[in-house]
Amino acid sequence: MEPNEPAFTAYNAEEEPWRLTRLIRTDGRVRELCRVATPEAMDGPGSVGEQVWSAHVLRLHDERGTLQAHVSATLGNSAWLAVMALLLARAWDGEDEEDIEFVVEGEPLPWPLGSILPKL
Repeated sequence: MEPNEPAFTAYNAEEEPWRLTRLIRTDGRVRELCRVATPEAMDGPGSVGEQVWSAHVLRLHDERGTLQAHVSATLGNSAWLAVMALLLARAWDGEDEEDIEFVVEGEPLPWPLGSILPKL
């Protein structure tokens, strides 16, 4: 599978290039988790989750330690958002910062992870 990659950006990336490396590593972890958690796609290479991630996650941005996933409005209005949020949270687990929010196309405010995956 030759997936689309999201854009990788970070606040102060010139002085802290490791933030971009961390985003690339997180993207790879999410893709691995997608392969484990979702079935192989019937209409193309990779898993279903990888196809959703590749098509609808537009940018990963490190905003001073808060991971922002910029996603399409289609994903924002889909049950897949919760799946992607869960996998992204797992992939980001263990990094120095833990805050995650989703920036959905057309929405005025970011959606914190807790609003997508409420604590049980």
